[in-house]
Amino acid sequence: MNPTFVKLDEMCIAGIGIRTTNQQQSEGNGSIGELWQRYYAEGIQDRTPDRLDPDVVLGVYSEYENNENGAYNLLIGSAVQLGSDVPQGLTVLSIPAGTYAVFTTRRGPLVEVVVEAWSHVWEWSHQSGNKRTFTADFERYDRENCADPNNAQVQLYIACEPS
Repeated sequence: MNPTFVKLDEMCIAGIGIRTTNQQQSEGNGSIGELWQRYYAEGIQDRTPDRLDPDVVLGVYSEYENNENGAYNLLIGSAVQLGSDVPQGLTVLSIPAGTYAVFTTRRGPLVEVVVEAWSHVWEWSHQSGNKRTFTADFERYDRENCADPNNAQVQLYIACEPS
């Protein structure tokens, strides 16, 4: 799984989030699945005003404590217009402009392909000359490619130094 590279402008995301670690997730103490369930159960996407693309949900990883080894924030939400007034209870996060390595998963069961893609990201970041910046990374879920959770395709955008 080789990435393509893109330059993105700053984006503003509104949604709900948690703070967690990869260790908590792997030990069964994870709350990422619960956050996704809450996002859909509470209709967060539909309650988010000024969405730039109503067919796309982003899972944004930010505020890394110690690269992939420490705590980080996960915000699930939608891209909104900069300066949007969002309802109480939603968090707003700015994803900085920069260079991103884009990994596109194979089609398959949603959770399986995302976990597999993150494995490729970790391998890529440890074996290549590209350096992750750990400013903000995100998973992009669009309605067209993720409508069937048993046959989904997701993109991971990994912030990195330009090569």
